[in-house]
Parts: sequence; structure tokens; C-alpha cells
Amino acid sequence: MSYNCDVTNQDRSEVPRRPSLSWKMQRSLKKVKKSIQRITENFQDEEKQQTYVLPDRLSSLMHGTGFSKEEIQRLYRSFKQYCPRGTVTTNDIKPAYAKLFPLGDSAKYAQMVFNNFDKDKDGIVTFGDLLLGIATIVKGTTDEKLTWIFQFYDLNGDGCISKHEMMTAVSAIYEMVNNDQTVWSMVNRHVDRLFEKMDTDKDGMISIEEFIASCKNVQAD
Repeated sequence: MSYNCDVTNQDRSEVPRRPSLSWKMQRSLKKVKKSIQRITENFQDEEKQQTYVLPDRLSSLMHGTGFSKEEIQRLYRSFKQYCPRGTVTTNDIKPAYAKLFPLGDSAKYAQMVFNNFDKDKDGIVTFGDLLLGIATIVKGTTDEKLTWIFQFYDLNGDGCISKHEMMTAVSAIYEMVNNDQTVWSMVNRHVDRLFEKMDTDKDGMISIEEFIASCKNVQAD
């Protein structure tokens, strides 16, 4: 089974008949983008709250994300509406994923997504943290998006993906939709194939350079 790390827009006819792990990740990123857009669109129909980003912070966020002043303010109003404390914790995100994937166990995956937004590892995601992540998903280059996906698998942040880390990440994705014992046999096969393809120097680790190069090679094919 091949995998597809293409993070650019493609025609649906090019998608493999049996969706790969990376394609599933791409779908989940698109769902994040659509959910953000839906929240902001729905909020525009409601009475607008007078909640704004401070001017100095707004300028910094515009420069760091590429979002316009109006886009940031709409996102901030929505963020404050759904997260009045001004921060997000795993206790906020896990129930949301549980509703999206009621037939499986999404807790592990939700934690990993949270960790990828929580760059300073303080256990909370601020509006700035969230906006930077969304900017990468929505506006990032191919390399930036692939780096974001790589960091999802690189659980300890050492710049390489071990087989154990890949097993943990892949199993979290599978368990969201199928939480039974057959998952592990599928996970093992999938991880073996990914390492055979991506670990080009056969040192038992996947570096970020190997990951990006492998994904781009698939995209070129």
C-alpha cells in the first residue's frame, strides 16, 4: 500500500483507492481548516462582541501568520466565544474529538494534536499558539506543512522519528475509527512499509530531511 504526503490541492481522481496514513492526516488538517471557517462564518450571523486583539499584538500576529487584521479579529472573537478563559487545554479538545469519532478512541490522537499546537509545552494553547498552527495549515508552503506533519510524529521533539514514535502516532490514527485488536496488525504493517520507504539510510530513524524528501518523491510520482 502506498502513502501520499502531498499537501497541495489535487483532483480527487489522483487519491489512492485505499487511503494512506498521510492522506488521512491531510484530510484531518482540512477538517481543522473547515471547522475554523465554519465557526467564524456562523459567528458573523450573531451579535458581534467588542473583543479585539491589542494593537501591538495584532501587528506581531499579522507579520507572523500572514493573516489580515480582519481575519485575526474574526478568529479572536470566535476564540473568545468558545474559549472565554483565553486558553485551551486537553480537557477542552478531547471531548470535541470524542464527538467527532464516537466509534473509536480519539483521546491519544487529540492529545498529539494538542501537543503540536502547544509549542512551548506549558500545557495550554493560547490564541497565538493556535493562530500560528492554523497559519501553517492554511497558508504554509509545502515544506512548512510537511514539517508540521513531521512534528506530529516526532513525539519527543528530537528531530527524528523512531519506530516507537511512528507506532504510537499511527495507532492513534487507526484507533479513532476502529478500536479493536485487529488494529495492531494493520499498524505494524503500515509502520514497516513507511520505514522501508522513508528510512533511506537504514539507521532505524526517519530524519526530517528523509521525511520531506520521501513525501516530495511521492508527490512527483
